Amino acid sequence: MKPLTLAVCITIIAALLIGTCGCTSSNQTSNQTPIASQSAAAQRNTLLQNYLAAYKNQVYSNNNLKITRWELDWVNNTAATLQLTELNKTSNQTTSVNATYEVFPTTQDATNYVNAMNLTGFGLSTVYPGAGSYQNATGHAPQTYKQYELDEGNQHIVITQIDNLITDQLIVVQT
Repeated sequence: MKPLTLAVCITIIAALLIGTCGCTSSNQTSNQTPIASQSAAAQRNTLLQNYLAAYKNQVYSNNNLKITRWELDWVNNTAATLQLTELNKTSNQTTSVNATYEVFPTTQDATNYVNAMNLTGFGLSTVYPGAGSYQNATGHAPQTYKQYELDEGNQHIVITQIDNLITDQLIVVQT
């Protein structure tokens, strides 16, 4: 089995596991919050809410990008999925991102989760890229930062641990 195929399988399995382990679920986009789900929104993890809001602000403030899709779905109180499509105005390339975000109780729990993954073939970076969504959301740089990336053609799988937050992204660049 190719490393990319294996990684995609792992990503799908992780998404399914996350989707079945929550107590509540909301399939509403971030722009439409019905009154009935406002109490559920109040119980959502503050770090994850702040991170996703900071990320959205970062993406939408990039004048070189035209966002054609931003669809955020809460899986449960500590996990969300995002489907994002953006057009780079300079290169005229469209990028689609399917991402899962999950907050763990502790950084060690997040580390254990990542360590249980088969990351054979992935490159590792531990250098925090600087002021980004996490720092904007928390007011400080993370103490733990690990980014695993697997590139194969126009597809990229990126798994990032930022303290107790895990992001799992499948990025497809259309040429």
